[in-house]
Amino acid sequence: MALEATLGDPFDPAAPVPYRSLIALDEREQRPDEAFGVAQQWGISRHLTPTGEGGRLTCFEELLSLLRVLARRDPVLAVGHGASLFAGLPVWMWGTAAQRALVAERLAAGEFGAIAISEDRAGSDLLATGTTATPTRAGFRLDGEKWLISNATRGTFCTVLARSGPCLGLFLLDKRALPADRFRHLPKVPTLGLRGNDLSGIAFDRCEIPGSAQLGDAGRGLEMLLTASSYVRVLACGIALGAADGALRIAADWARERRLYGQNLLALPPVRERLAAACLDLLTAECVAVSAARALTLGADRSRLWSSVAKYMVPLLCERTVRNAARVLSARFFLREGPASGMLQKFARDSAVMGVLDGTSMVQLNLIASALRNVAAPHAQDRGPALDLTSLFSLTAPAPPWRPRHTGLQLRPVPRDEITQAWDGPRLAGRFALFDAERTGLTRRIQALTWTNGTPRTAYALARRHCLLHTAAACRHTWVHNRRLLDPELATPQWLAACWDRLLAELGLGPPEPAAGLAEDDLVDWLSRVCSEGRWPSLLSLPPPGKLPPPGKLPPADKLPPADKLPSASNPPPPSKGQHHGQANRRGGAAVQ
Repeated sequence: MALEATLGDPFDPAAPVPYRSLIALDEREQRPDEAFGVAQQWGISRHLTPTGEGGRLTCFEELLSLLRVLARRDPVLAVGHGASLFAGLPVWMWGTAAQRALVAERLAAGEFGAIAISEDRAGSDLLATGTTATPTRAGFRLDGEKWLISNATRGTFCTVLARSGPCLGLFLLDKRALPADRFRHLPKVPTLGLRGNDLSGIAFDRCEIPGSAQLGDAGRGLEMLLTASSYVRVLACGIALGAADGALRIAADWARERRLYGQNLLALPPVRERLAAACLDLLTAECVAVSAARALTLGADRSRLWSSVAKYMVPLLCERTVRNAARVLSARFFLREGPASGMLQKFARDSAVMGVLDGTSMVQLNLIASALRNVAAPHAQDRGPALDLTSLFSLTAPAPPWRPRHTGLQLRPVPRDEITQAWDGPRLAGRFALFDAERTGLTRRIQALTWTNGTPRTAYALARRHCLLHTAAACRHTWVHNRRLLDPELATPQWLAACWDRLLAELGLGPPEPAAGLAEDDLVDWLSRVCSEGRWPSLLSLPPPGKLPPPGKLPPADKLPPADKLPSASNPPPPSKGQHHGQANRRGGAAVQ
């Protein structure tokens, strides 16, 4: 990826964006302006603007990847650009031509935007918003304080949620045109993670704004904001993935280079176990995040559910990846100047924020439970055509371009959930049967809930179980539709069985024998190899299109034998004529390292 090359190898102190300088700025709680400049010079802002407005934003799968690349260096970089995107999303969807032109012009100039939603007293309860936009002859008068805003001080445009009459509205502010004596920036908020993020607030005191500042229809601000939030929840997963990428690569490099007790650290069973667990969580999170990003243009009416599942699961899995990476470093993790200049400490602090960014886990579970209420209703599967899962999960099939002016408000009930309902084998030694029984029981229990006074308490637990089921299905769909493209260690069902075992354990369902622990050596070998090649530990680190293995040589997924009967990458069969020659050569080369 071109952005990856422009930013350089962060482990190299001479790179344009090295870990050494980023951690030094973080220690001083300073914004990494030079790194922002490198990303801007490459043209990252063009990818925040749709093609119809002069930018390069076509699909959210690509944008997810770009934010992930930034977060591998410093999550602050991704959060800063993500805030600009969030501020612009309602404008692209419902703004006037003049409003869209203003945001496009500012982003093209490398400037930033801010989204002013939350308030100190209201917290995540948007209906408790106290900021008011009182109609006047010339437009509106803003009063109140918006707090915890990324890019609050440097953003030159700002999208504000305010109460206008009995309802909430969205307003696009050109901060350069505001009366200077009627608004002020609040002090920077010190935080545990994302220390260099421009996080503060804005106070408005009888601040006059023109009537043209109103976004969309009057009183529809909450609906517009909730629709845009589906996109932001998914893209926040890219930031979590990037932090996990960086943490795992730091740990893997340390394990490859460090010697202890007369042998390489990578040879110690406890270290290999931690690395394999971290690797599994990262790969699992990828499957959920990428499919959710593709669904934003392939199945927008499902995204209200799928984006919340992704926002609940991906930060959770990525945070576990970072914790296991920290345990590999052991005592070195607690040293301020350890491997990669102590960057793993920063990833640990920053990744902890992702779970609460744009809605806590409890908020997501509430949204999921509400969506499942409709999905689990009788005859729900008869509501409209089913989504083609091949187009959703096949990484070689381009997602359709985003058409923001045709997006519409996505607040209707979620019609179907093909990801968890439209899946079957491979059986993997009885594992699928356990998930299938869980799916059936879960639907029955959701149908039996009584919704009389808000969300029932039991619904939160059922929503969490649904997230685990969705994650298992996403891993299965990703593997089935892409295994021809994967590295050899990930092309057999051993990796999928290992993912399923971890998810079954979280559901309280003991995985059948034999356990998928056989995948541990393959995963650690794969991790060591890709890191030694300077790649990031990603399922999607694919070879160039011209070097893909020939199609048609792998049997259909539903014809595969159980996982324990298949050869693993550590014990591969002799390659048949024309089958995986390129992968076999790469595997052979890795064994020499």
